[in-house]
Amino acid sequence: MEKGNSALALGAALVLLGLLLLLQALGFAVGQAVLGLVALGAGGGFLVARGQNPGLWWALIPGFALLGLGGALLLQGPLGGVLFFLGLGAGFWAVFFLHREHWWAVIPGGVLTTLALVAFAEAVWPRVEAGGLLFLGLSLTFGFLYFLGHRWALWPALGVLVPLALALEPLRELWAYAFPLALVALGLYLIWRARPR
Repeated sequence: MEKGNSALALGAALVLLGLLLLLQALGFAVGQAVLGLVALGAGGGFLVARGQNPGLWWALIPGFALLGLGGALLLQGPLGGVLFFLGLGAGFWAVFFLHREHWWAVIPGGVLTTLALVAFAEAVWPRVEAGGLLFLGLSLTFGFLYFLGHRWALWPALGVLVPLALALEPLRELWAYAFPLALVALGLYLIWRARPR
């Protein structure tokens, strides 16, 4: 780009930015919508670049993340966060499904998709057990890796079930009685074993 053209492009960008900020200061909420459209365009650009060169697998992550951000900025409100997390997660899932050698992408994809579902559930059903949904999603993520052949993933999948059991209200009430009773039973067993023969 020639020097005159770059100065012209920079000047036009500054004028546009200044007008957007001025409109925002006057009470017009056009800045966020324009940022949303810019994010959608940038996300589309990353995805087009990946489409033209399959070796740019990493472009799927910022591409979908920017699409989610753009949707969140345009939608606004409580479901905006859901779109943002879904966009972030979708990028990692796309990396995994299009490039199976990048199995690691399942972990951030599953975690971010779980966060999107938790945010959606909290927006739609305020009395939902968000902690239980979070731990269930994490367990399912590692369970999926286990079924793909990664045997080590069984332990985090099972390990996350413990906080899941503690996060659910009915099971918390059960634990409130079961744990002390288990201690009493263990104590009685030890006393019985220690008695004189």
